Amino acid sequence: MRRWLPLSLIVIAGIFAIVAVQWQRIAARPSAQGILSAAADAQHEATRVPTHFDPMSDADEIALGDELASEYAERWLSSPADATKNRAIEAYLQTVGERTAAGARRKLPWKFHYIPDPAFVNAFALPGGHVFVGQGVIALMKSEDALAAVLGHEVEHIDLRHCAERMQTEAHLRELGTLGAVVGLPVEVFLAGYSKEQELEADRDGTTLAVKAGYSPLGILQLLGEFEKLEQQANSSDDKPATPVDEAAQISLQTVAGYFRSHPPAVQREQQVRELMRSQRWPTPPLRPLRKF
Repeated sequence: MRRWLPLSLIVIAGIFAIVAVQWQRIAARPSAQGILSAAADAQHEATRVPTHFDPMSDADEIALGDELASEYAERWLSSPADATKNRAIEAYLQTVGERTAAGARRKLPWKFHYIPDPAFVNAFALPGGHVFVGQGVIALMKSEDALAAVLGHEVEHIDLRHCAERMQTEAHLRELGTLGAVVGLPVEVFLAGYSKEQELEADRDGTTLAVKAGYSPLGILQLLGEFEKLEQQANSSDDKPATPVDEAAQISLQTVAGYFRSHPPAVQREQQVRELMRSQRWPTPPLRPLRKF
């Protein structure tokens, strides 16, 4: 019996230590955005299957991505009155996107799509080279440099095979059998974002692409500053709106909630960009104006 006493004391001490640490974490009272980010990151990690997937061939990835893009594009068709303007915006995205993606590791047929919805404050990528950008997130940009960094971020989700891995994971989880069956996947699969590490990796490599293409990193810092303001407003908008104006503002904040849930806090992303600017000695040329339509 005496032989087990020291071991028992060690186990009991370990349990008390774990309880104390957890109590301290609870007492820290994290912000609402921190809770959302932690929950979203845990959700992304929980859906990652501990199965090794062999990389898809570029040809297969492109073919499946083309089918998904064709299916999703039907959701955001332009009205006849805005069709000409929206085609011009999409051509602009294609120009900036191709310039930015020129430095990517993989040489894919990059295609950039415009979502004419002011409530769509987000962007997402599909396997094989498709990038969709919402009107709502473009409205927050003050420069073409910010646009290039956002496009670079999405390009890197493809370049680093985050999108292809997500597609393979979903096919495995849903027991679809063949990858050809993923064509029916809901777009929310790709809107959900990725793990915090993957999002920060896409920020690093995507901003690097934009800088190599001649854009200033100050553009993405401006946009991240806008995101930080919106995050703060969202964290303080839990109270019931007192006026119709307050209610309208709360609805506007709700439209960006999906973006905040699928990305790390803006301040963390901004710190990473500033560290890269310092360590890589990135130049900061004058910001290019964002083209208006």
